[in-house]
Amino acid sequence: MRSSKGQRGVVAVLAGAFLFAGASLFAGGSASAGTPYTIDREVDTVRGWTIAANAQRRGCFASATFQSETSIELGLDMRNDSAFMVFANASWDKIRVGETYELQLTYDGHKKWHGKSTGIRIGKLYGLALEGVKTDFVVDFARYKTVQINYNGRRLDGFNLAGTRAAVQSVISCTQDVQAGRITPADDEEQRSTPSEPQPQRDQAKEEKPAETPSKKGPSLSTGTGFFVDDVGHLMTNAHVVEDCDETQVKLPDGRTAAATILARTTQNDLAVLKVDLKPTAVAKFRSGAQIRLGDPIVLFGYPLAGELTITGNLSTGLVSAMAGPGEDVTRMQISAPVQSGNSGGAVVDQSGHVVGVVVAKANTRARGDGNTEVLQNVNFAIKAGVAGYFLDANQIPWTQEPAGTDKSTADVAAMAKDFSALVICRSR
Repeated sequence: MRSSKGQRGVVAVLAGAFLFAGASLFAGGSASAGTPYTIDREVDTVRGWTIAANAQRRGCFASATFQSETSIELGLDMRNDSAFMVFANASWDKIRVGETYELQLTYDGHKKWHGKSTGIRIGKLYGLALEGVKTDFVVDFARYKTVQINYNGRRLDGFNLAGTRAAVQSVISCTQDVQAGRITPADDEEQRSTPSEPQPQRDQAKEEKPAETPSKKGPSLSTGTGFFVDDVGHLMTNAHVVEDCDETQVKLPDGRTAAATILARTTQNDLAVLKVDLKPTAVAKFRSGAQIRLGDPIVLFGYPLAGELTITGNLSTGLVSAMAGPGEDVTRMQISAPVQSGNSGGAVVDQSGHVVGVVVAKANTRARGDGNTEVLQNVNFAIKAGVAGYFLDANQIPWTQEPAGTDKSTADVAAMAKDFSALVICRSR
């Protein structure tokens, strides 16, 4: 079990590997220009990491050079919905391009990862590249404080990973902007001179709006779902659930109701944290260790269609249908569990009762090439738990995670989810 409380400051440094703020050896315009490792457009600098977009990968990465002159690059490759990571140094001239090397990463002095890397050369740098790894690998990498690198049984270097969480979150946001066309990795002149390829039509997913309760008099009212992440009243939900609320309330399963304050909100990832001055019945725990997989069963508990369905909450079950959302959005996953208005912000839990996502949207229809409309069934989406964890960390909200453990009956999981969930009520004048 681990309680995550955001960045705790600078930790012990391995091998004197302080980060040179803003430094990077992967800049465009060098001998490596135009490669999958090039900074084609610099987007931001976060905690010493350069955030950049790459045209070939159609995504973004974070790059930094440490005091040992080793550079690390990690990011997302949207060509095949994967991630990549590179460790490189001009002095590693014994590495041969194209050869396979056994790579071992040791996190925080004890947690080990083994895999195969490929030798590469970028300009004057010799490096080891991990290509085609799962996107969760990069997310997990940022959760640790230190990492030591060994290849073929030899120690290469060690690093302090302070600031990596914020860098990875920026990579995710940057990649979303690239996918949405808000950031163009290539320069403007190249964009104008290169004919655009026809883009395949994608299913359109809509935010699952809060359930609206009509009223002839008085303020309008809408509802959503949330879940408690600690025992002092911090509750997570969707940003759109509390959009334009003049008054926000939270109602617990035991009937207790209290006013809520919106502490943090981001429309980019559609997440929000509320603060309620009461002690919840139970607190949700996020899943650590092995990540949720395609085809794994999931359970949703929420308060859909308030005023039409039961006010005591509803349960729905399904499977993880895809590990990315619309437009290959790697921050989301597709689920088959039924979602209705008012489910927004509810926890998606695994069969052991641990949070693996946050309900966010559903796709109802899509336009077909023949001009007709196709009704989509059980095509719903959730924000991945790792993204939610980063949001909590960024706002210094404590949260807890632990390994999945033994599967429980659906009835037991439902009872757990109900205890840490709550109805979110939004009133607008």
